[in-house]
Amino acid sequence: MCRYPVRKRLSAPWASVPGVAASAIRFEHVSKDYASEQGRGAGDGAAVHDLTLDVHEHEVLVLVGPSGCGKSTTLRMANRLVEPTSGRILLEGEDVTTADPVTLRRRIGYVIQNVGLFPHRTVAQNVATVPKLLGWDRRRTAARVEELLDLVGLDPARYAKRFPHELSGGERQRVGVARALATDPPVLLMDEPFGAVDPVGRRRLQTEFARIQRAVGTTVMLVTHDIDEAVRMGDRVAVLSTGAHVEQLASPLDVVARPASPAVADLVGRGRMARLLALGRLERDDLAEVASEAIPAPTRAGAGDGASTVTLGADAASVPLGTELGDVLASFVGRPDGRLAVTDEGRTIGWVTPTSVLEALRRLTEHPVDGAPTVTQAPGRAPDAEQDPVGTLPT
Repeated sequence: MCRYPVRKRLSAPWASVPGVAASAIRFEHVSKDYASEQGRGAGDGAAVHDLTLDVHEHEVLVLVGPSGCGKSTTLRMANRLVEPTSGRILLEGEDVTTADPVTLRRRIGYVIQNVGLFPHRTVAQNVATVPKLLGWDRRRTAARVEELLDLVGLDPARYAKRFPHELSGGERQRVGVARALATDPPVLLMDEPFGAVDPVGRRRLQTEFARIQRAVGTTVMLVTHDIDEAVRMGDRVAVLSTGAHVEQLASPLDVVARPASPAVADLVGRGRMARLLALGRLERDDLAEVASEAIPAPTRAGAGDGASTVTLGADAASVPLGTELGDVLASFVGRPDGRLAVTDEGRTIGWVTPTSVLEALRRLTEHPVDGAPTVTQAPGRAPDAEQDPVGTLPT
């Protein structure tokens, strides 16, 4: 169990006070133009051009886009590993462009693809790097190292004295996360953090990191080129195109279900249905029929006031309310009757059919997430109707 103060995590990044959620990081008209800095004149090829973007407190904001779109440059400007050409970047209200860069970087956690552990230092010494730079005493540092190794799932008695070459790729990545969280920074920057790990280990690390982030509530800004990682990890996803132009900024579900531009639709690709099945959850309104003694008939459009009712036996195969739609669909394999009981708190509340899952997918594509931020897109641009017609099931 964590013994240090836990940062409060919002139920959703926009669910703070009425209006806009507080920003941990804010980019205000930020540009990075290497050509102008080298005296070759400003051009259209700026790595980042006039970016305005907020990273809300306690959220995981994922930047995703093709190679060369400026996502890593944007991330590195937040801790001034890359200096912006113009604009302001605010960290908890302070302009980082006027701060001492060394002090700034000690306030911000940073995790990169190849971890960057010091090979001549043990795991414990690597995790203790920033606390020692800040002058923590030995007892406080040792306690913090032990605490963080526990948090990332590495037994301190087994791993503290090991060197990086004695660890697997996944274990090294865990140590990198522990080191980045050592002083409980308000913000954690992650640049392709799981890219060097095998697919199985990568999925495991993503799940483990999500658990850690929920526990500590740290604000995270993560860069990836993998849309699946983006929708799995993010509270919000910013899809970028050349020059760090924000094609869409929305929840993972909105990005997959309702691409705001052809560029977003192209990035999401033909795997939309599989991603929606993983993102969508079975809701009460998705029930094809309801148990006669459980809940009233659904009022979703198309269900009809005369929806039939049924009481299912206790021995019937079932799935809990809130199950991923993909798991619901998989549960129909080998079921000749084509229906499945749905339970809530141990009681059967009704049943669903494969058609119910398709209707749930249609619901996801037709109705935006309540309270979600408005998506952004280039002026005058709209989704390609032929490529992604509104109201049709994803392809």
